[in-house]
Amino acid sequence: MSHFPRIRSHLIVALSILFSCFVVQASWGLSLKSTDGIKGAVSLSGHLAVLEDPSGALTIEDIVSGQPNIQFVPVPSMLTQGYRKGAVWVRFSLSAPEASSQWLLQIERPLIEHVTLYAPDGTGSLAAVPPSRFHLEAEEGADAYSAVFRISVPPAATAYYIRLQSSTSITTSLNIWQKTGYENYIKVNDWIIGVVVGAILAMIFANLLYYFWLRENLFIIYAALLLVSGLISVYHMGYSSDVLIFLEPEIVRRSWGIIVCLYSIFMMLFLERLFEFRDHSILAWRISQGIALLNGVALIFALAGHYGDVGFFVSRLQQLSLTFVALFAIYLLVFRREYQYLLSAVAFLSVICLLSVMQLQYTGSNPLRIDGSLARLLAGGTLIHLVLLSAAVAKRARLAERSLGKEKDRVIALSRFAEQELTAKVQERTAELAESNASLKEEMERRHLLEMKLRQSLASVNDALAQQRDFVALVSHEFRNPLAVILAAANNLSFSAAGDTDNIRMRAAKIRQAVERMSMLIENVLAEERLDTGQAWSFPILEVFDLNEILDTAEAGLDDTAATRVRFVRGGEAMVKGDPNLLEIAVLNLIQNALKYSAESMIVTVQLLSDEDTVFIDVIDDGIGVSENDRERIFQKYYRAAGQRINGSGLGLYISREIARQHGGDLILAAGDLSGSTFCLSLPLMKGTS
Repeated sequence: MSHFPRIRSHLIVALSILFSCFVVQASWGLSLKSTDGIKGAVSLSGHLAVLEDPSGALTIEDIVSGQPNIQFVPVPSMLTQGYRKGAVWVRFSLSAPEASSQWLLQIERPLIEHVTLYAPDGTGSLAAVPPSRFHLEAEEGADAYSAVFRISVPPAATAYYIRLQSSTSITTSLNIWQKTGYENYIKVNDWIIGVVVGAILAMIFANLLYYFWLRENLFIIYAALLLVSGLISVYHMGYSSDVLIFLEPEIVRRSWGIIVCLYSIFMMLFLERLFEFRDHSILAWRISQGIALLNGVALIFALAGHYGDVGFFVSRLQQLSLTFVALFAIYLLVFRREYQYLLSAVAFLSVICLLSVMQLQYTGSNPLRIDGSLARLLAGGTLIHLVLLSAAVAKRARLAERSLGKEKDRVIALSRFAEQELTAKVQERTAELAESNASLKEEMERRHLLEMKLRQSLASVNDALAQQRDFVALVSHEFRNPLAVILAAANNLSFSAAGDTDNIRMRAAKIRQAVERMSMLIENVLAEERLDTGQAWSFPILEVFDLNEILDTAEAGLDDTAATRVRFVRGGEAMVKGDPNLLEIAVLNLIQNALKYSAESMIVTVQLLSDEDTVFIDVIDDGIGVSENDRERIFQKYYRAAGQRINGSGLGLYISREIARQHGGDLILAAGDLSGSTFCLSLPLMKGTS
């Protein structure tokens, strides 16, 4: 009894080995019947063995040579090898009755670029079988993807080999058809693809209308998504060469990666706007933008013809992005209770399930053990999905229309209210304006009367000023002759007196000073009259002269006492244009001020300096200076500093500045402290002089 468990275990192992051998043997060869491939396809899933060729260098001779390192591995379902470098070899075995010798091998989901079928040629060798057109009755030509091969199946089990190589995923299912069954299958496919393409075109047109109606970018993005979704269905069902007949097969194959990347980008952008990520979560919006950006980078690789390098990444990224959007939709419905997204979430759920299964197949996984292509299911699911999404978009458009209508009604109501308010305001303002116009008319009449009175007053003032000017001119003219006589008499008296008669000389000097002061006052009064009446530049005619001449004239006009106190420092030639008499008055005023406000023992310096375009006359004294508060006011007319005991009219500095300014120059107090003052008179030099 102790040996019985051991015998039983050995028996179980032997039966297991025998069963496994039986299963492998049963799954290797496929025996066809005469009725197979007419009503439906005979799938080769479970009857396939695979050999990976990473280098892609193996030939059919290497495969059939029987080398020990060439070992085919059975696969339990359809072929899902994913993204692989190099090539993949597939082996299967067929046999059929003698009455049925012509069969069709179909490669479903024809997105593999390079497919080569090797079948017995009747001489004991294997030869490459050329592919047929997707539509058997179509004219001869090259399809972008080989999908159908005509094969002869002998009664005895015969091995067939297929070499597959692609930059996209090697995911496909192999089916056996007879011609009648395959043609019926293609007719159904034609009907499906026609319905899908027609519905998609109608939805694209509707979304373009929505865009031009509501001006919302969501509809443009959805129209682009509809377009690429339709192209994906066209490629999956094998109609790429028929739809893109104007493109070369190589360009059609390269376009697949571009379409997949565009689909991922437009899908992410559309869902981000459909579920309004930015309004509910800035983080979710940034994640969606990052996913779209990564797909944009993959699109650059696809445009460069290197989609195979990023295809696996794009598939995984699409799985993650769909899962992320699904979780966010659940968050909106369950936690935020945003039930307006329910229809969009239901429509999106179908495409999530379908695309997730297909993306798993593309990356080399088949957890559901699916034995056939999902091309038809993808087309139908895409159509249902897009119809539901279109319904959601249409609902959103209807809500937007309602909101727009409400907004228009609100704007119209506000406009009417504003119009009523404006009418009332206009009436009110019109009444106020009428009242203002009446007041303004009265004010204008009153001002007109005041203007007439003012003109009369101005006329009286002008007459008085004219009489004053005539009187001043007459008095000044009449004063000149007696003053000249008095000055001459004082000079004669000074010259005729004896040398020791100091009292007479002193009195004669006082007489001369009084006369000179009186003469200077008269000259200032006359100069001020000319400046105020604007006659300084009209008469006499302006002259061009050397400013040194003014210093010579001023020096010659000084009496003996003043001449001993004033030191003249002349400069180079300084040609100016102006009235010599007025400029002489200005310089004499400055000299007289300097003599008046400094001690009799102090020297007054008058120097002439010039630069490129300006000449300066500086009058420097060591007198009492000018206080800080009086520096600008001393140039005012009739101004006298407070507490000033020295006699003066307050006209000298004012007249000197006005003369300088009317000659294009100026007069300033350059320095004026307790140690003395410096007045600087500047004039422009004539061009061409220095």
